[in-house]
Amino acid sequence: MGWRRPLPAAPRARLVAPVPFVTVVLAVLLPAALLSAAAASAASVAGMRVGGVTYAAAEDVARALGDIVAAGEGSLTWRSGTGTLTVFQGSPDALFQPAGAAEAQTIGLSAPALLRGGRWWLPLDALDTLGVRVDGTTLTLPDGRRLTLTLPQPASDGSDGRSRVDALGTGVPVLRLFPGPGGPAASGGTAAPSGTAQPSPSAAPSGTAGVAAMLADLDMLPLIDPAQRSVIDAALEGSAPDKPLLVVVTALRPGSWQPTFTLSQGGRSLELRYPYRMRLVDGSADRVGPQSPASVLLLLPDWFNLFRPITVRWQGVSGTITFRR
Repeated sequence: MGWRRPLPAAPRARLVAPVPFVTVVLAVLLPAALLSAAAASAASVAGMRVGGVTYAAAEDVARALGDIVAAGEGSLTWRSGTGTLTVFQGSPDALFQPAGAAEAQTIGLSAPALLRGGRWWLPLDALDTLGVRVDGTTLTLPDGRRLTLTLPQPASDGSDGRSRVDALGTGVPVLRLFPGPGGPAASGGTAAPSGTAQPSPSAAPSGTAGVAAMLADLDMLPLIDPAQRSVIDAALEGSAPDKPLLVVVTALRPGSWQPTFTLSQGGRSLELRYPYRMRLVDGSADRVGPQSPASVLLLLPDWFNLFRPITVRWQGVSGTITFRR
């Protein structure tokens, strides 16, 4: 047997991202991550709560339906495929004329129609007459398309940005970060504690180029798709004792993003700046777009405890999450 040059040893904590792993990221986690960026697009509807009643922005829903709305003096007329709805500012009474009917009939809404900030807001039961089915914060249009009702969330700090903790699949927690358009271009320093300020009802999560990030514990992803356990285990091989978090960055428009995250726990902070403790899985380390998301792994040192709250700061916005329970 002839002599062969020995293969060099792989450096510690280096991720070799095989094509199947990238496929898992895109097929399992990316669809959920895209919801972050889509929250500022036409696939979302601005909402608000007033006196325990949930409202939707009329123009947002009408735009998605392709309907015509016309504002008059203290009234709004909405022409849809099911008929014509007319609501009146500050009144729960409305007129609805079904398609093909000769006359309109008076109907009562659960709450008054509101005109705030130049926008009309309708209680969700008003959408029933227009063929829109409401289930929580999901609006299903007559053609089967779904919209997400975006309600104001507590701001993560004093910036214009927001953060939110969601659950995917069988309850896998993920942290979504939406940098504010006026926030810093890059993160740094110790993360600020969560605040209580709320953005305006019409505000949607957005940032520079409509960028958003979603963080998840890589080791928890097989709970979303158990068939991918072997692929993710292979990706995890060699990362011990580091604890990898997967970050998927999406955007509504082409633009830049900052590959710098500051994580804090128990009075200690660590800044991870590409390529330090950060491995690029897919896409670019500085550019992102609607058709070109970016995926990176953050390699946390062993002193981080995933069973306790961790605060993550990125591009001027921060949020706190417990990855495991």
